[in-house]
Amino acid sequence: MKKQVLLLLLGILVLTSCNHYESKVPISPSGNSVIEKSLLGEWILSSENKKEEASGYIEVIPFNDTEYLVQLKETADSSKYIESIINIRMFSSEVNGNVYLNMEFIGSENDKGFMIYRYKPIAGNRYKVFFLSKDQFNKVFPNSKSFKEYIETHSKEFDKYFEVEGILERKIK
Repeated sequence: MKKQVLLLLLGILVLTSCNHYESKVPISPSGNSVIEKSLLGEWILSSENKKEEASGYIEVIPFNDTEYLVQLKETADSSKYIESIINIRMFSSEVNGNVYLNMEFIGSENDKGFMIYRYKPIAGNRYKVFFLSKDQFNKVFPNSKSFKEYIETHSKEFDKYFEVEGILERKIK
């Protein structure tokens, strides 16, 4: 479960796509989540076919005892100079043995809601990251309890609504 959370964190590159489903409520409250140390550090998210070169990286740090601060750091050209940073609050929700990542932008556009991610180990420190697609899923939930209950009773169907975001791997310094 803890390693799965790391993969989902990398799915934060939601910014590269406008197809992400956004919920006004997370799957579960952040108080049920724990910090998994293996998710901390710097990561690179690339496309599945690796034709595009990464123009930045993701840094995951603890925000508090139950949440992460995920920073998307965009670099200028191929230098190490950081051009911009986007902050995201992230925490995990476990439902029927599956780990989902709830991610929410921090800042002036904070009213967007929660994006939902999953991940699957490929090999070593590499994960395939998936996002919940608004083209596939459009249900609205009044609270976290009803969102979680929906997933508990429709797990197989719910997992079909995710699309590939890319491949996440540990950044080499």
